[in-house]
Amino acid sequence: MQFSQAEINSPATRAETVNSLTTGFLVSCWKAFASTNQQVVMDKYEVKYNIDLWTNNSRWDYVGTKSTDDYYQDQYQRYWDASAFPYRFYAISPCPAATDIDNFTLTDTKLEIPTAATYVCQTCNNGVLTTGAEPYMPAQVECPDGSNNNDVDLLNSNAIINKDHTQNGATTTYERYVALPFHHLTSKVRFAIYSSNGATFKLSNIKIKAQRTDGFITSANGYTADLTTTDMLSGQFTKTTAENTGCMLLIDEGFDNAASFDKSEPYWFQCKDGMLQIPQQDVKLSISFDINNTPHSDIPIAVKNGENTIDSFTWESNKIYTYLINISDINPLAIEFSAELAPWIEVYGSIETNLEQ
Repeated sequence: MQFSQAEINSPATRAETVNSLTTGFLVSCWKAFASTNQQVVMDKYEVKYNIDLWTNNSRWDYVGTKSTDDYYQDQYQRYWDASAFPYRFYAISPCPAATDIDNFTLTDTKLEIPTAATYVCQTCNNGVLTTGAEPYMPAQVECPDGSNNNDVDLLNSNAIINKDHTQNGATTTYERYVALPFHHLTSKVRFAIYSSNGATFKLSNIKIKAQRTDGFITSANGYTADLTTTDMLSGQFTKTTAENTGCMLLIDEGFDNAASFDKSEPYWFQCKDGMLQIPQQDVKLSISFDINNTPHSDIPIAVKNGENTIDSFTWESNKIYTYLINISDINPLAIEFSAELAPWIEVYGSIETNLEQ
């Protein structure tokens, strides 16, 4: 078994400033999964991205010892057993520090990220993203059998296919290319304001606040998921901190003489890539702003859904939520709210991982 990196066709937009894949990842693997013959193939193996400056080459590797190669444990070359389907892979990216790996649990029954890992609500103040953190992303993949079927991404229940819509696999069971798509434990939220009435006006002092009845969760330390009953994205953040008076997600000065555009090109779209948020339920949002120096404070953001009005929202892992705010009239003020939900997909790449080419 070897590892390589898929081709990346778009820049990563994680909270970190470095490409997370070059920091390595932690992987556990089983063969004959969920059978009486289940065996561990890799038990929290540290996969490193090594660069040889002398030959100007780089490679992913996991083979080495603690004493001579700086791995946190002795790790050995593993081989594919074509008679022992299904294979199950669990992984965490980026790889924790070697001194901290023992505090992680990555088994067939449990994912546990220790309290040393901090997740925080990300805010936007005058266009500057602050206090953002998304320490880890998980992957959970199964190769179901040896009949050359697609591998299954267990976090979205979909078969994994190449970008050209061909099957992710190989011609024989002895030659398999297994993709590990990493998913986000956190969610993203962003806000867009536009006008459909053709007016030009000054928009300033924009503020968006989030609240929950039992406190808006602003930070958490650690994460756990019971993998016997659910998947890695359906666990619980631990040691959470809540703000009962409401959290200010966004503060911005706004713009003068805003022109009118349709919603596909709003004249004000703060945090276009979205702000990282801890997933939670029953979030209530409100917006305050000044139009032509006239203040409008704490207007509830409520979305029409047919005959119903939704005024509280659930933010789930690996999703991005876009709230569209249409100022349809100024005198008197009329605002229409709508929301869009999409999977949070940032990096598209070829899943081809044939190391022999």
